[in-house]
Amino acid sequence: MDISDLIVFKAVVEHKGVTRAAEALHRVPSNVTARLKKLEAELNVNLFLREHNRLSVTSAGLRLLDYTDKILQLQKQAIAELTHQEPSGLFRLGSMESSAASRLPSLLTDYHTTYPQVQIELMTSASMPLIEKVLEGELDLAMVSDPPDDPRLICHPCYEEELVLIMPEAWLAREELPNTLTMVGYNKGCSYRHRLEKWLKRQARTCERVIEIPSHYTMLGCVIAGMGIGMVPKSLLALHKTDGLAYRQVDDDIAQATTYLVARKDNPTSAISAFVELATSVKKP
Repeated sequence: MDISDLIVFKAVVEHKGVTRAAEALHRVPSNVTARLKKLEAELNVNLFLREHNRLSVTSAGLRLLDYTDKILQLQKQAIAELTHQEPSGLFRLGSMESSAASRLPSLLTDYHTTYPQVQIELMTSASMPLIEKVLEGELDLAMVSDPPDDPRLICHPCYEEELVLIMPEAWLAREELPNTLTMVGYNKGCSYRHRLEKWLKRQARTCERVIEIPSHYTMLGCVIAGMGIGMVPKSLLALHKTDGLAYRQVDDDIAQATTYLVARKDNPTSAISAFVELATSVKKP
C-alpha cells in the first residue's frame, strides 16, 4: 500500500465524500476516485458502499481506517525522530483563561526565545471546548484541567493548582454564606466551575443565579463588588490587587487540580514536543 493512498482514503472518510476530500487535498475528484479504486484492487475488498452517488464506509473500511491512523502516526514519529527537525511553522495553543494569565507569560517568552521560527496562535476558553478543538484538529495543544479518559489523547501533567473559594471580603466574618447566592464563574465546560458546583452540592447549597464571565479580571472585580462567589486557582490571586476580596480553602479533593497539556496521539510534531518538554521541565512554584 502507498501511504499517499491511505491519506486519500482517510480524507474521504473524514470529509464524507470524494468532492470535499479532493478540495481538502488540493486534488481533482477523478484522481481521488482513482486512488480509492487502486487501493480497493490491491486489498481485494470494498472499502465503501456506493449508492446513488453517495459513499458510506464498510466494516472493512473502518478496520482499515484504524490501521491508517496508526500507520500515519508512526510515519510522523519516524520523521520527527530521524530528522530532528527544528520546531517551526504555526503552533496553535489553547489555554484556560486563568492559566493563560498566571502560567503562560514566562513560558511563552522562553519558548519564543528558544524557537523563534514558530508562529504561536493562542486561544483561551474553558477546558472542555479546548479539548474538543484538539480532537477536531483545530488546536495542536491545550492547557486544561480534568481531561477525559479518551484513547485519542495524550495528557502530560504540567502544573499543580490549589483552588480556593473567593468571595467579598465583607463575607469572611460570616459563619455561613448568604442564603441567596450567585455564582460568578467561567462558561459551561469549565472544570473549575464544575468543581465549585460539586462543593456547593456537598454543602447542600445551590446558586439561584449563575453569571458566566469568561474574563478572570472581570470575575474578580464582580466578586469584590459583592455580586457573588467563585472558584479560582490561588496562584491567580497573586497577580492582582485583591483589596476587598477574601478566599476560603475547600476540601482537598476539590482544591487540588492538575493542569495538563493535552494533544492528539496521532499528531506528533516537533513544535508540540518542544513546548511539552519546556513546560514540564521548568521549576513550578
